[in-house]
Amino acid sequence: MSERELKIDELQAENDRLRTAVVLLSAALLREAALDSVARQPPDRANAERLLHEAENCFRCARIPELKSAIAEGLQIAGHELMAKAVEIESALQRDTKGK
Repeated sequence: MSERELKIDELQAENDRLRTAVVLLSAALLREAALDSVARQPPDRANAERLLHEAENCFRCARIPELKSAIAEGLQIAGHELMAKAVEIESALQRDTKGK
């Protein structure tokens, strides 16, 4: 193998490592953005419904065939966490209603 071919192989390997890093960072960014938006919203019924809608969007997008698996997994995790937060809000609202 020539020096030029070795250099090309090294560059392709580095490109693969960078692509993997970008995919992993994209998945983490999607997840954090979804959770950060939840933390800043007041816990009311409208926001619980919005969270359920966003969770459904996450699940729908995660099923896009061309999507990298790490991004799809990040969307699935974000969707589950959004749904959990919506259920938490609904439960708290129901407890408050019963307590009055």
